[in-house]
Amino acid sequence: MPEYHHSTLDNGLELVVAPLDYLHSVEIICYVKVGSRYERPAQAGLSHFVEHMMFRGNARYPSGPALEQAFEQLGSNTNAGTDAESTSFFARVHPHNVIRGLELFSVMLRTPKFLHLETERAIVLEEALSDFNEAGEDICADNRMSRMMWGEHPLGQPIIGTPATIRSFDVDAVNNWYTRHYVPANMVISVAGPVDPKTVQDAVAAHFGYWKAPQVFSELEPPSHPFSGPCLDWVKDSDSQLTLQLAWRTAGRDHPYAPELRVLRRMLGEGGASLLMQKLREDAGLTYSVEASLEEYPDCGCFSIDLSTEPENLVAVVQALIEVMAQTRIQPEQEYLDMVVRNALNHLDFSRDNVEDLAGRYGWGVVSGYMRTLADDLQMWRNVDAVAVAHAAATCLTPAQMGLVCIGPWRDAERQKVEELLHQLA
Repeated sequence: MPEYHHSTLDNGLELVVAPLDYLHSVEIICYVKVGSRYERPAQAGLSHFVEHMMFRGNARYPSGPALEQAFEQLGSNTNAGTDAESTSFFARVHPHNVIRGLELFSVMLRTPKFLHLETERAIVLEEALSDFNEAGEDICADNRMSRMMWGEHPLGQPIIGTPATIRSFDVDAVNNWYTRHYVPANMVISVAGPVDPKTVQDAVAAHFGYWKAPQVFSELEPPSHPFSGPCLDWVKDSDSQLTLQLAWRTAGRDHPYAPELRVLRRMLGEGGASLLMQKLREDAGLTYSVEASLEEYPDCGCFSIDLSTEPENLVAVVQALIEVMAQTRIQPEQEYLDMVVRNALNHLDFSRDNVEDLAGRYGWGVVSGYMRTLADDLQMWRNVDAVAVAHAAATCLTPAQMGLVCIGPWRDAERQKVEELLHQLA
């Protein structure tokens, strides 16, 4: 039996349905294939801003709260998110209310009024300004690392935009962005839960099928920003702790070593038994928490490590990070790797009980053109090779691809020692 059913309406809208009869809720996710990577510098944050404005009234509901109340009657509230490649609108509903939920999303996505723009602008500005300190400096490590990695490319822009761009958006800009990108052929609807695929397909056809709009294709610009590490970015801030991000520019989800980087991400930063948590927290007491993450785009990506620490720990933390990364270039002990694999396989099994995970997995697979089914990931994890993992670490996570962002009350002497440590790696 297939994990999901995929179909396309005559107007180009794609539908993914994962029938899961043993569950008791349904997740509906409506994807629009537009995000921050589609924006020019003057448009930075426009995809995110339009996402917010979609809740500012439509043909049936005059306000966001009215729309929220309609969704709450079906099981839960609705929400949305924007990333580099897509914008998504989602809600969990009771199985009896799936058709009604699809109707509400149809009204929301097809008939926005874009009311009260200045109110929404103030809200988004509050969100954006939280990335700046009292001196007006950007103190968001993600923002600064993105600029370091990608320069003027759209991936180097904050997804939320900048205060200047957010202040520039008007109704015409919002309408034009909506008209260009919010069209059926640019959308994917994903539904997971105890549903009948034919019933869902009929409901989507009834509520979205007569929506006609021409598709305008947007070419994505490949990243061309030259990068030669190690690159370091130091920002003084009055916070009591230092925020550190160590990251590597990678080749993206289509690269041969992409599976091994996913394994490394879990080895380094997944749970208390991860290499980073063992070294930095359990053994040395240098931080409360440390995380590893992996962003994957078709043609590029970023592997990053994030933590906070006391200013006097800066040199010790960087030395510990260097030691852990050196450890990854050595073939891991089979017993430890087996534990990591078991943990990953368990999480895949757990996701079978999570409608949000499954709707996102299959929906995003269609949106991105990079479908990874549960069966695909199970096979990947069952075939993990220790030699390949170590080779991927040595090949992809090199000093030449590395950047460091340090934000907080660092001292010049420690900065100099850290720079010496990192440049010795090159």
